[in-house]
Amino acid sequence: MATGSDMTPPSTRTEDASSRAPRVLLVSGSRHLESHLHDLVRIAAEAARDAGAELQTLALHELELPVMHYNDRSQRELPAVRRVLETARWADGFILATPEYHGNMSGCLKNWFDFLYGELAGKFAGVIACTGGGGGDMSITSVKNSFMWCHGFTLPFHAAARKTDFADGRLINPKIIDRVQRIAHDVVRYAPLIRAAFEQARATGKGVGAGVAGTHA
Repeated sequence: MATGSDMTPPSTRTEDASSRAPRVLLVSGSRHLESHLHDLVRIAAEAARDAGAELQTLALHELELPVMHYNDRSQRELPAVRRVLETARWADGFILATPEYHGNMSGCLKNWFDFLYGELAGKFAGVIACTGGGGGDMSITSVKNSFMWCHGFTLPFHAAARKTDFADGRLINPKIIDRVQRIAHDVVRYAPLIRAAFEQARATGKGVGAGVAGTHA
């Protein structure tokens, strides 16, 4: 279980998300400064804002996040770790972007997951990927699996771009652009609803009637 699982302040657990703009955290999971992924992130960010989101972007290539060490409790005081925890708590929903490395998500995105657990529970995510030549299915599946193992919900729709979908660092494939934009709109649309339902269930307590939300009460 990740170190973030016991760090969610009870005071943040019952916030009403219906009275404000949906909060979306876009996590860019590449350490490569020249990655094609950055243009996917740009398109997703623009679409999320157009859909009405209050958006934050967490660019892991700019964040000096250490490898998570479960027994090192002092890590939670590091600025990079605090930013990971605080932005995840803040978000109603996530757009998670990863390159595909060896049939998996990037190491830095997996490391981001390792610091989190309860902060993702009852929240919603869409996934986009960038791949050298494959279809991106393996990396997308690994991201969705990690999010679901944190008791989050994922959009049953995703997007993956290959090198041939880009020209001069810009995504030019209209079908992929369309999919990325649809994912962003769906995250903005569904994240507040899912979070509100989860928080309502959690507020009923630990009984079985609360479902999985009761395990976080």
